[in-house]
Amino acid sequence: MFNENIDLYVMAVAALVFTILGATGLTSTTTLISMTLAVLTGLAVSQIKTRRYVAQVAASPRANPSALLRTDFPDDLTRRREAASDLLYVGIAMGRTTQTSAEAFHHILTRGGRIRVLLIDPTDDAVVAEAFRRRRRPADPERLRSTVLASLTSLAELDVGAAGSIEVRVSRYVPAVGISATDTGAKDGLVVAQLYEYRAQGEPAPIFQLAATDGYWYRHFLDEAERMWADGVPWPLPVDERAGRSPRPVFAQSFGEPVTEAMARSRHTLITGAARNTLLTSQYGLFERRLSEGAELRFLLLDPASAAVAVAAERYYVHRAPDALRMRIEHSLRLLAELSRAAGGRLRVRLTAYPLAAGLIATGSQPDVTGTELLFVEYFTYQAPGEPKFVLTRDDGWAFDNFLGEAEALWAGALEVDLGRVS
Repeated sequence: MFNENIDLYVMAVAALVFTILGATGLTSTTTLISMTLAVLTGLAVSQIKTRRYVAQVAASPRANPSALLRTDFPDDLTRRREAASDLLYVGIAMGRTTQTSAEAFHHILTRGGRIRVLLIDPTDDAVVAEAFRRRRRPADPERLRSTVLASLTSLAELDVGAAGSIEVRVSRYVPAVGISATDTGAKDGLVVAQLYEYRAQGEPAPIFQLAATDGYWYRHFLDEAERMWADGVPWPLPVDERAGRSPRPVFAQSFGEPVTEAMARSRHTLITGAARNTLLTSQYGLFERRLSEGAELRFLLLDPASAAVAVAAERYYVHRAPDALRMRIEHSLRLLAELSRAAGGRLRVRLTAYPLAAGLIATGSQPDVTGTELLFVEYFTYQAPGEPKFVLTRDDGWAFDNFLGEAEALWAGALEVDLGRVS
């Protein structure tokens, strides 16, 4: 502080000396006038310096914090990475960075530097789905997963060199901000942070950089990156970790109210099962109302005259003889014929000779199968009470398509029932 204001201190001392000299008469008036002009000149120079300093402060980011926020990465970011000896990167997929900074990574490692990279766990479906929902691209979760896996493969293929080290971890948490931190243990450490905004139209923003001299906020974002890194899991995952992260279906003993609500608003419903006698008796009024409102309803049941009844009775129904199951199917057909006469509408019934392994209720808001949105699936266990039940949506991808495709294939190969001839 003293060195910055030395000119002011000198002028103050000089003014005091001149005042004493003038008061005591130890110098002439002409000399005092010259000295006074010299002090005034120094004061003018000091004022010019002060105004320049004020202008610099006004133009600095501290005076305008929004000037720190950018819409793109710093131009010298790749160069800074290449010159770094220590790099910590936290992100989601790193698809672009592995391409633009591959050479920089190689230079760090060949010089004996250290690289740490944390990406989302591509084996965790929930994490991939969450990251996908936040992004505008790619077009589906599997493409995002492929990008992450490609980045992890590229990192594994880097030439580590004699002394350099690279460590890769994956996270079961989707970071809210991407961070690139270089040489954070040195005075010229740099943190570049990018906010992962929700479904950004272009490059997610804002992007900002913080130097070690920025103090609190530099430390804040660096500490967050280190915490995420500490909670990451080394990649590649060990076998037991991979098995533990495999997706698991969520089973229930009953569908409860959601299945009734889904059928109540569905414009196109497909129901498959052995007899579906209990469903028909409990939801008869609902089916009658939906048919009268113009909805389409399809039932696929076992053919009571086929050998599939004996197989189903032995496999799926504890202590139930084939004749008992056959009677339940025939009772369901009579209920459906009565429903057709009472409500009319778009009711179709078919019979299959294939012993079903699972039954489902497919509902949709569109008037045809392309609008199917929900699948209520129950697995027919072998000689065990109860059937494990689970629900699939279109977001479940291939599993949804698999179960719906099987049901439609069974329907296509089944025999149509003329309900007018059922008695």
